[in-house]
This record gives sequence, C-alpha cells and structure tokens, in this order.
Amino acid sequence: MTGSPRLFVPEVIQTSAMDCGPAALKALLEGFGVAISYGRLREACQSDVDGTSIDVLEELAGKLGLEAEQHMVPRDHVLLAGAGVLPAIVVVRLEDGNLHFVVVWKKWGHLVQIMDPALGRRWVSVDELLDRLFIHTMTVSAGAFREWAGTEEFLVGLRRRLSVLAAGPTSERLVKEALGDPTWKRLACLDATVRLAQTLVDGDGLKRGELAARFVEQLLPEVLTALEEGRAEELIPTIYWTALGKPGADELTLRGSVCVQAKGLRGERGSDAPPLSPELEAALREAPTRPLRELVALLRRDGVLKPAVLAAIGVTAAVGGFVEALLLRGIIDAGRYLTTPEQRIVGVATLLALLGLLFMLELPLSRGTLQLGRRLELRLRLAFLGKIPRLGDRYFRSRLVSDMAQRCHGIHMVRAVPSLAVLLLRGCAELLVTLAGLTWLAPRSAPLIFLTGGLAIAIPLLAQRSLLDADRRLRDFDGVLSRFYLDALRGGVALRAHRAELTLRRAHEEPLHHFVSAARTLLRRGITVDTICSLAATVGAVAVVLHALSRGVQPGAVLLLVYWALAMTGLGRQLADGLRQYPAASSLTGRLMEPLLAPDEVAPHVALAARRQTEPPAEVARGVAFSLRQVEVKASGHTLLQGVDVSVRAGEHVAIVGPSGAGKSSLVGVLLGWHRAASGRVEVDGEPLEGAALWRLRRETAWVEPEVMLWNKSMVDNLAYGVEAGEALPRVGQVLHRADLVEVLDKLPQGLQTRLGEGGGLLSGGEGQRVRLGRALLRPGVRLAIFDEPFRGLERDRRAELLERARQGVKGATLLCVMHDIAETLSFDRVLVIQEGTLVEDGNPRTLAAREDSHYRALLELEAGMRRDLSGREGWRRLVLDQGVLSERAVEEG
Repeated sequence: MTGSPRLFVPEVIQTSAMDCGPAALKALLEGFGVAISYGRLREACQSDVDGTSIDVLEELAGKLGLEAEQHMVPRDHVLLAGAGVLPAIVVVRLEDGNLHFVVVWKKWGHLVQIMDPALGRRWVSVDELLDRLFIHTMTVSAGAFREWAGTEEFLVGLRRRLSVLAAGPTSERLVKEALGDPTWKRLACLDATVRLAQTLVDGDGLKRGELAARFVEQLLPEVLTALEEGRAEELIPTIYWTALGKPGADELTLRGSVCVQAKGLRGERGSDAPPLSPELEAALREAPTRPLRELVALLRRDGVLKPAVLAAIGVTAAVGGFVEALLLRGIIDAGRYLTTPEQRIVGVATLLALLGLLFMLELPLSRGTLQLGRRLELRLRLAFLGKIPRLGDRYFRSRLVSDMAQRCHGIHMVRAVPSLAVLLLRGCAELLVTLAGLTWLAPRSAPLIFLTGGLAIAIPLLAQRSLLDADRRLRDFDGVLSRFYLDALRGGVALRAHRAELTLRRAHEEPLHHFVSAARTLLRRGITVDTICSLAATVGAVAVVLHALSRGVQPGAVLLLVYWALAMTGLGRQLADGLRQYPAASSLTGRLMEPLLAPDEVAPHVALAARRQTEPPAEVARGVAFSLRQVEVKASGHTLLQGVDVSVRAGEHVAIVGPSGAGKSSLVGVLLGWHRAASGRVEVDGEPLEGAALWRLRRETAWVEPEVMLWNKSMVDNLAYGVEAGEALPRVGQVLHRADLVEVLDKLPQGLQTRLGEGGGLLSGGEGQRVRLGRALLRPGVRLAIFDEPFRGLERDRRAELLERARQGVKGATLLCVMHDIAETLSFDRVLVIQEGTLVEDGNPRTLAAREDSHYRALLELEAGMRRDLSGREGWRRLVLDQGVLSERAVEEG
C-alpha cells in the first residue's frame, strides 16, 4: 500500500442531484493522485434517477487502485484520530431528509475539511458535521460484534471518552473488566453508559473526575441488569447504544455511520486481476480536457493562414501605436526641423496617413475576428449534430437532459473566444513594445521597468487557478438550475393543477442561493485581481517616472515617458481583464467539448461497416435469434435482472408479463443496449451483442414505447421518421390501416401534412401510441420488434384488434411484447413470466394456463378477479365518450 493524501481535498461539483456519488469518488481518487474522468466515472457508476449506492462506490474505489473498505462505525469515531477513519466518503442527511455523499478529508482542531459535491470544498465545525451524519442500523451476529468491539479500532474511542471523564486507573480497570466478559454485553453496556455520562458532563449536569467515575461504576451494574431483563432502553435511550439486542438473542442491532474508508493506494494491478469494465478503462485513460486546444484544432481545419494574418495585423497595430506615439512626440520639436510650409504639410500628411493606416488595420482585424468566431460556432454546431447520434445510451442516462440542452444552447458564446485571443495577443504586444520604448528613453531604469511589466502579467496569471475554479463552480450551479427551468416548462400544467408553485420555488431556492454565492465569489475574486493589478501597475508607473527623472532624462522625452508609463498602467488593466475572461471561456469551452470528446458507442469504422451492410427487403426479412445465458443486470447498485437464462428462435412471437417493476423493460433493454450485462452472456444470431452486432441489431429493430418521442412535424414526417422517403411513401396507406390511424387522419385539418405539436400535443395518448405503432410498422427490414406497453391509453377491444394487426405487420420478425393485459397474451407462441428480476416461467401460454401451480395462471386469475370486482361492485357507473358525445351505458357483468 502506497500513497498519501494531499493537504487539500480536490474540489468536484456535481452537475445534478444524482451525481454526488461519482463526484465524491472522483475527489477521493484525485486526493490520492489517481487522475480520472468525471464523465466516464458517472457512466461507470451507472448513475440514474436513484443515484449511486455506497456499495458501488466501495467496489469502484477498489478497482481503481484505492485500498478502500466500507465500514459502519460509531458516529463519534468518524473524526477520532486513533480510529483512522479519515479520509473517507460518508453518508449525511440533508435538511430535506434525502441522503447525500460527502468526502470528509481531515480534521484541523475544531474544524473539519470536507468536500461536499453540492457546494465544493468547505470547512465546517465538528458539531455541524456530526449532527449531519446519517445513522444507519443493521443486524449483525453477537459474535461478530464482540470480536470487533475487542479490537483497538473500537476501544480507542471508549478509552478516549473514559479518560476525558475520569483520568486514572478507574478507566483502564473498567475496560479490562469489560474485555474479560466473553459475551458482547459488558462492552456494549460500558460504551452506552460512558456515552450517557459524557452527555451529562457536556451539559454541566455532572462534574468530571471522581464524581463522573463513580457515576459510571454505579450505573453500569444497573444497566447490565436492565439488559438481562429486556428493559435496557428504558434506562439508557437508544441513541447511546452502539449495539443492542434482546436477552439471549444471537443477533444485535448495530447503529453507526456508514463510510468508505481510503487507507492509500494499492500496488500495481497484477496480471491475474480481473479486467476493468470499458467505462472504467475509459475513465482512467481519458486525458484531461484541453478545451482551448481543441478549439484551435477546429480553427485549423480551415487553414492557419487567416488566423496568422489576423495575429500579424494585431501585432502590426500594436507596433503602429508605438510609432504613432513617437510621431506625436516629434510634433513638439517639429518646429526646429520643418521650417518651410511644404515640409510642415508633408509632416502633417505623413502623420494623418499613419493614423489612417492604423484605422484601416482595425477594420479587417475586427471583421476577421468576428468571422472566425462565427465559423467556430458553426463548426461546433455541426460537430454536435454529428456526435449526438454516436453517443451511447449510458452517456445520456447518466446526465440530465436540461444540462445537455444548456450546453448546446451556450454554443453561441464561443464566438467571443477569437476576440479574447486577439485582445490578449495585442495587449501583450503593446506591453512589450511599450516596455522597449521606456527602456530606450530611460535605460538606467530598465530593471524597474521590466519588474513593473512582469507584475502586470504575473499577477493575473497567478490568479488564473482561483478564477477558473470559481467560474467552473458557477457554470456547474448554472447547469443545476437549468433542471428547474426545464421541469417548470414541461410540467407547467401539473404545477398549476396541483398548486405546486410554492413547492417548486422552495426547491429552487437552495440551488439559486448556491448559484448567487458562486457568482459573488467569482466577482469578488475578479475585482480583487483587477484592484491588485491596477495598484501594482500605477505604483510601478509612478516609480518608473520618478526613478527616470532622478537619473536624468532629456526634457523633450519627459512627456513621452509619462505617456508610456501611464499606457503601461492601462495595458496592465487590459491584460488583467482579458485574463479574467479566460477562465469563463475555458470552463464554457470545456463543457461544450466534453460531449464531443466522449468516446463513441461504437467505433466509427465498425459503425460504417454495419451501415454498409445491405438490409434485406421488408417482405423477406427474417427474425433474429437471441439467447441470454445467466445474465445479471445491475444499475446504481440495484439488481434489475438475475440469472436470466432464455433462448428465443428467429420469428418467434413472445409475450413478457409480470408485476410492475419486475424487470420486463430491463429485459428488452438488454437487447436495445440500454443495459450491459454485469455477468453472463448475450448473443444475437450466434454473435456476442457488442460492437457491430449491436449497431446492426438497432438498425433492424422496430421499437414501440410510450416514451418514444413525437416531433412537432407533420403526421407523415412522424410516421416516416428515420426512413427514406422513397421507401416510406408507397406503404403509408397500408400502415395507416394497420395502425388504425384513418379516423385520426380524418380529424386532422391538413391530413398527413398536419403538424402534431410539441411532443404530439395535438393528439390524445391513445392516438399518439398508434402513431408510434405506425412508425414501427413503416420501418423496412425489421427483424426484431419490441413492443413495450404499445397500446397504453386505448380501450380493451381496440387493443386486441390492434395487437393482431401489429403482429401481422411484423410477420416473420421476432416479436417481444411487454404487456400487463395477461388475457391478450394467450394467442402468443410463448410467454415469459418475470418476477423480482427473475425468469420464473417460460412456455406456451395455454399450456401454462392449464397448470394449477402456474405463475401465469395466477396472473390470469388475478386479472379476471379484478375485472369481476370492478364490474360487479355497486355504485359504479359507465360513462362513454365517443366522438365528443358523453353517454352512459350499463355496467357489464363478468
């Protein structure tokens, strides 16, 4: 074991509420010198809406090279020096009751250095941290607790508390007596009694020393007796017990704080070590992003001539300003040398020509810089459009849609990067020329001149790290805020219906407060840097002038000396302002480049090879055969599927049924590539489902699910989405009939050319589902059809009819249909019953329905019983809305 932690914990700000686990793990790893990509780590943690479990963090920390182990220790042991818990990832409870990961790094007196992914690096008091720690309870065997309680890890805290209460032989005698008991009871009772006594002493209810020792000695036998009688909690409240159990019980309830303790770095990975997952390999291999370098690479695609010309113009303009100052200085002595009117006219004309030339240089410089910015923005937009389809599902599932949308929306801000580069280049050139001019005027003051110029550049450069951290924090909090805006826009109707505006406002207040605090921090640091730069430049300029005057300067050069010295002050402020903008440009560009630099789901050459493969015509398409061998799927520490072993023949129509949350959608998600098997093997047509095989299967899959997006385009565009117009148009009429869309089309004002609204808002839920079905049926060359609750929102009779039509539409293809209507699956070739992530039954539905012990039959009977209860219960009325007319019909029996 090697490696020691840094003095200060690295700061990592989470980009969403579900990312505290990956952010805390990255901070812990980098604190020990393990550089890792935050984006890839989020994917490896499989962050989803439910976050990351502490078990996953422990597992990943070990795989990535840390000597890390999960512990549950008494709350006050977390910060105890002898316990050796720190540094560690611990679980705390937020004010709203939710759990949250933070990195507790080091204890400094009464302050603790922590890294809160929601707030960054902080210093909090010991009491504040202890109050926030989440106290977890779990059941352990009495023998295991006794073994642990006898170790120095537990005893160091007990001895420390006893020594504080009553230093002397009494404390050690009590510990020895407790250790002499082979059972857990005396150690647990002594620990609880000492904790109670410590609380009384801290509250001035008991004096330290002999009185406290007597209190512990007298109370301990009573506690042991109460424990034997099963009333220990009546004598000492539960919060003081580390472990407690019933008399004679073999199991105890252990209470403490859960943490992942990092002791240091492991040695080199051995050859027999299990291979890392692709996400972890990518997280370790991915080099730190150099966003501005990537922007320069984008600019170079158009050639380096134009940027080089603009740079030359900027430098020329800077030198021209120097020459202009010399000419203006020469005007003072012009009367001595230009004696005739013709000479004076020529001198004035020369000066005006130079001024005109400098003005003419500004025009191409400004215009060219703007063109570069627009060109850069265009290239980024095209790069985004080309990259998004190549990103994997895991990438999007581990990131907020609002955060990704905000990045795309912020592309226009990249226009300012070339202007910033020209500003810095020109400022540096002007400063160097001015320093050279001052040195020429006052060579004896050269050291002081260059010291002043060096400070003008060094101060803002030294402040870059601090400004960059502050700006990145501001951008991250801005990304968090975007989630609230998007949620409010998408859920505006629900917010008003449930009068939840105040709830949203309260939830919005905390991230808004953090955003404002981050903005103030950035502004405060920027103003401080500007003030220091201006003060240093002004003092330096005054010092240069006074020093030069004291060493003797020609009288005619004094005005130029003062002018250039004051110009140096202005240039220093200009450079400081430009360098103050650099962190914003860097962090903005980093957020924009992060998706572009993410690895493709499938290598480009593999995707190209799969795309070039000829797709069979729709009428001769045959189904795919696939098999899952002992497949286990995990996400965010939860097991979604376990031990799934199933094979499906080509062209087979299979229904998948089971209770909600059983894992039906997760099963089809394995074939769609949403989930990667944690163990086991997935094969399609005899090939492992990865790389080109996955890419090819997606191109041959028709997918129907309520979450499939409908676009604010025409009906025909939505139906033919992803299909070439020449292939789609001849089959539109047939698809309209099979998807039962004819009557929907009759209601649309422009027929097939009617725009369906944002998210298909012009349609009802059932009509939208039929459009999604029509889109799937229109796809050519379908070999695998996946219907996940395809007829949600439709009445029962129409569901059965549509199911039959849909099955005819994908005849020859393999069909997987996830359904909650159990009776409608009787016509399928085969049915899979999923319960709690396990495949519990597989067979012909009618055969399974005839077996009394069948899970499938139990689901059928449960569904039939619910229908009987609903139809036969008194007080129910049946209202039917048909073509806008509401009528009442008799409730059907049975």
